[in-house]
Amino acid sequence: MHLTGRCYCARLRYDASGEALFRIQCHCRECQYISGGSPNVVIGMPATGSSYLGGTPNSFARPDLPAPVTREFCPDCGTHILTRSPRLPDAVLIKVGTLVDP
Repeated sequence: MHLTGRCYCARLRYDASGEALFRIQCHCRECQYISGGSPNVVIGMPATGSSYLGGTPNSFARPDLPAPVTREFCPDCGTHILTRSPRLPDAVLIKVGTLVDP
């Protein structure tokens, strides 16, 4: 599987290849905050097959949590692109809405 995606302003672009590890809709409270209230819809892809093609993301991890996830987003338009979790070190969780062809 080969996926491409971008942020809203198209300055941050990415590529992900490999077999999808999972596809989920998460309804946890943290995901509700990140999505603005709806479920967080992501596809898990191998981290080794994922890279940014254009632009450099900013990142954020909550300092008050014992094992926080790191969220990567466009520094210009703020679009949340993907999440990296310490519980899934070999995966990236890509926001489905950022795919060029969802």
